[in-house]
Amino acid sequence: MTAVPAGEHLSGIRVKSIFCFLISPEYRKKGITKLLLERVCQDASVDGYDFVEAYPLKEYVSEAVDFMGPAGLYLNNGFIIHCEADNKLVMRKPLK
Repeated sequence: MTAVPAGEHLSGIRVKSIFCFLISPEYRKKGITKLLLERVCQDASVDGYDFVEAYPLKEYVSEAVDFMGPAGLYLNNGFIIHCEADNKLVMRKPLK
């Protein structure tokens, strides 16, 4: 995956990153991932972060590979595509 531009690091922008969701098979498709995502965003806002960022794959491969969560999850919860890197999207949700 290519790097996020260094200028953002130097500008003082605070970004909280989501790398994976691991939900036991018997609890999938029950809205747990959405609730976890909402909580991460709430906590990041309280902690003074500017954005929450996630790195889903552009195209679904399998549950074993797509542990970052589907892009649709993020799109449906206020994230936008910030940039693309290799086979992944960098998606951000502004908190301020």
